[in-house]
Amino acid sequence: MMNHFTTLKPFGQFLVSLLFLVGMSTQIVFAQNELAAEDVDSTIVKPRRVIEELTYETASGLPMAASKIYFSDRKFTASGFGEVNYINYRGPKDVSSGDLELYMTNLYRFVSYLAYKPTPWLILYGEVFGELLQDRQTSALEVEYFLEFFADFLIDPRFNVRVGTHQVQLGYLNNHDEPIMFYSVNRPEVERLIIPSQWIDLGVMTYGNITSDLSWTFSVYQGLDASNYNGGTWIRRGRDEELRFNAQSIVLNSMWTYSGIKDTKISASGIWTEGGNNETIQIGDSQTRIVSANTWLTSAYVRHEAKNWTLMALGSYGNMQDTEGIFALTDQLGGEGQVLGSEVYGYYLEAGYDILPFLRSKRSSNSASWNNYLFRSKEMKLPIFARFEQLNTHLSVADVLQDENRFQRDMTTLTVGANFNTRKNFVFKANYQFRWNEQPMPNGEFEGDRVELGLGFIF
Repeated sequence: MMNHFTTLKPFGQFLVSLLFLVGMSTQIVFAQNELAAEDVDSTIVKPRRVIEELTYETASGLPMAASKIYFSDRKFTASGFGEVNYINYRGPKDVSSGDLELYMTNLYRFVSYLAYKPTPWLILYGEVFGELLQDRQTSALEVEYFLEFFADFLIDPRFNVRVGTHQVQLGYLNNHDEPIMFYSVNRPEVERLIIPSQWIDLGVMTYGNITSDLSWTFSVYQGLDASNYNGGTWIRRGRDEELRFNAQSIVLNSMWTYSGIKDTKISASGIWTEGGNNETIQIGDSQTRIVSANTWLTSAYVRHEAKNWTLMALGSYGNMQDTEGIFALTDQLGGEGQVLGSEVYGYYLEAGYDILPFLRSKRSSNSASWNNYLFRSKEMKLPIFARFEQLNTHLSVADVLQDENRFQRDMTTLTVGANFNTRKNFVFKANYQFRWNEQPMPNGEFEGDRVELGLGFIF
């Protein structure tokens, strides 16, 4: 008998596998809640759930599903998330960066967390990450997968140590990257092009709470791969390959977060690194010199969640020295010199409001209540949102690089959309993004707007 799965193209195989994983995960997760809802005699011992229910709390530097082990009395927990996104381009799109994540039409992502707590002071943590990016227009296809692992030594509420590969503490989305934790189908442009979101790296993080309202982190990670920099995404691609074992340079990182104002979180973070690894580059026919690109990137945000409202403002600014050295390095090692901005900046303002309570008030009190695999009436939400962003990947450029070709994003976007949370851990998303880029594409055209659709879940 023919194995129809093996006859599928790689995209079809990945999609079938993803649907299988999503189906299995949701069946297990929803079954656990159904079991909890059953009426049982108090004398009967209820069976242990296969996968423990989420508490929707976050531990230091980790999103909700990844934090499950920290709020569980079990020694072992399993959790994760998945998302499927579709982007429709309403006009020309720019593929000149060569970075598929900037012009993809489809994204499929599944992440599974496994954590083991042999003692109250030690957590061993592993993550399996897999995603597929596709652009149907150019037939580009990119599959990425990696393993994350770390040991967390819980020494004292004021001081703990995490060793291994884990999230860099920068911006908002690096610590809140699960799909129910942000509104839009894709991440904000500022946290893709300026702040490298989904940044997982090898290093040592120390963290703790100074008071119940003030937390801190300080980390040291391996250096970035400056030869992989891309002008359109600044330092983002330097963090590819989290197991690159780059001991020639380091990344210093810190984040401070204050939550002493009711329903409000205020956070400031930053990184410093020396790009280039002191590589030697050729200057002219006989001269050489060392690349030393001191780089720092800062970010701060304020987030307020009260009743049906969510309000957020985030800003980021970065500076890089010796961008001419980076240009020569990427030209020498990568085959095409990349012009990076000496200065970059970006910010966004976002507001969301859950309109479902208003709609419910108009319904009859006798309306049916849903409680099944996909829907839970008491957990449903229908937030509408709007986000305004501005950024520039080349706020300033070194004089000697002004005439070189560069991939620049000097843009303003307005994203409007809605989420439908059918239950607390499952969301459907839709949004329209208006895009205004001051810089034309190489062919002289300006890129168009985007329609984005997606779904996501955590367990």
